[in-house]
Amino acid sequence: MPVVTFHIGMPKCATTTIQSFLETQAEWLAAQGQIYERHPEDRTRNQGNAAQLAAFCAARDHARMTAHLAYFLRSGRDVVLSSEVLFDLWRDEKFVPLRDAVARLGYDLRVMVYLKRQDLWIESDFKQHVKGRTDWVGTFEALLERRFRRGTLDYHGLLTQWAAQVGRAAMIVVPLNPSQQPDYALHRFLEGIGVTPPDGALGVARQNVSPPGAVIEAARHIKAALIAQGMGAAEIAPLLAQFMAQVPEGAQTGADQDILSPEARRDVLARCAASNAALARDFLGGQIPFDAPEDTTGEWLPLSARAVAVLSGHVAQEMLAAPPEAKTGGSLLGWFLRERPR
Repeated sequence: MPVVTFHIGMPKCATTTIQSFLETQAEWLAAQGQIYERHPEDRTRNQGNAAQLAAFCAARDHARMTAHLAYFLRSGRDVVLSSEVLFDLWRDEKFVPLRDAVARLGYDLRVMVYLKRQDLWIESDFKQHVKGRTDWVGTFEALLERRFRRGTLDYHGLLTQWAAQVGRAAMIVVPLNPSQQPDYALHRFLEGIGVTPPDGALGVARQNVSPPGAVIEAARHIKAALIAQGMGAAEIAPLLAQFMAQVPEGAQTGADQDILSPEARRDVLARCAASNAALARDFLGGQIPFDAPEDTTGEWLPLSARAVAVLSGHVAQEMLAAPPEAKTGGSLLGWFLRERPR
C-alpha cells in the first residue's frame, strides 16, 4: 500500500531547510518513488506544500480538505506533504478527519516530527515573533510563560496527543542537537521516507537563520516604536530586516549572544525534565533526546544591556557615516529623524 508522509514541523526545527530540499529536488525524489508537489490552487508561499490542506482541516472544511488531499494522492505512489501548519492539528483531534480521508483513498500514513531542546526552541520562537510579520512586541519572558501555559514546551504531551490520532507506530520523532552534522535533519528525513541520500553533501544551506539575541531585542524595541507610530507589521518587517543586516558583528558586546542567562536556561530545562524523560521512554526507545547545554564561563550581560549597546552603536555609526543632510534617506535613523513625534 502506498504511504503518505506528513512532515509537520515543529516550527523552527529545520523545516525551511527540509522544504527547500524537497522543492529543489522534486524530480530526483520522484525518480526515487516519492512525490512532492504543490496543489495548483495553493496560493501560500514558503510554507511547504500542505499549508492549504492543513488550513482546510483546521477549519473543519472537510469537503475542500478531501478534494485537496485527493489531488496529492491521485497517483497511487508514495507522497510527501510538508507544512508547519499541520503541527497545530494536535489540538482537539483535528487531524482525525485527514487521517480517515487518507485511509479512504487507499494510503497508509506516517508522521515525521522534529524537536529542538526547549530552551533553544523558545529562543528561536522569540526571534521569529520579533522579525516576522506579526504585531508581537512583548518580552521574551512573556512569550516563555505563554508557551508553558499552552503546553507547547511539553513535548511528551504534544506527541501523546498526536499518537492518540495516528498511533505511535506511525510516528518518527527526530530530536535535533547542535552537535549533529549540518545535513543531519535532511539525512534523517530521507531515511524516514526510505530514500538513500545521493552521494556527497546534500548541498542545502541552512535556511531562515536568525540573528543573535541582542540584535533581536534591539529590533523588538524598534518594532514597538514603529507600531506606536501607526505602522503595520507587514511594513515593519522589511525595515527590521534592513536594520538587522546592517548591524556589524563588532557592535555586539560579549561573546555569548544567547537570550537566556545560564541560570534561566537551567530553570527552563528543569521545568521540562519530566516531559523529556517521558519523551525518551515512550517515543525514543529510552534514548536521551537532547544534549546537555554547554558550560558557560565569564560574566553574563543582561539582554537589555546588550540591546542598548547594539542600538547605540548602530545610531552612532549612522551619525558618523555621512553629513546630516545626507542621513535622512532610507535608514531607520533617517525615518526617526523625519517621523518622530514633535
